[in-house]
Amino acid sequence: MSLQTLATCIRSFRVAGWLCVAVLVWLSWIPKDWEVRTSLAGQIEHAIAYCGTAAIFAVAYQETRRWWMASGFVVLAGILEAGQLWVPGRTAQVLDFAASSAGAVAGVLIGRVAIETLISWLMRPSR
Repeated sequence: MSLQTLATCIRSFRVAGWLCVAVLVWLSWIPKDWEVRTSLAGQIEHAIAYCGTAAIFAVAYQETRRWWMASGFVVLAGILEAGQLWVPGRTAQVLDFAASSAGAVAGVLIGRVAIETLISWLMRPSR
């Protein structure tokens, strides 16, 4: 894989990450009547959404410290959860915040392991 291809991939992950954040905001602040839910518990949905978003960010922004990135997502989860107090039919729940935060922390760790594994695989000597 060339450096140009890798740079394009990183840019794509950055765009995807910010799109995921936009989707998190949208889904967090839409009225209850607009929601489409899965058969999973709400907290599982929260954990999966934040884990995926944080993993994409961890791959896209390797230079950012893990704890800064995880903290940013925890703050985002708190803001989005508290904001639901002003959305018709929605409620803010501590358990949802905890699930979102746990998913975010797990996602940052998973994303970092994934990118470090990929980089070490790309940098290994040819045989």
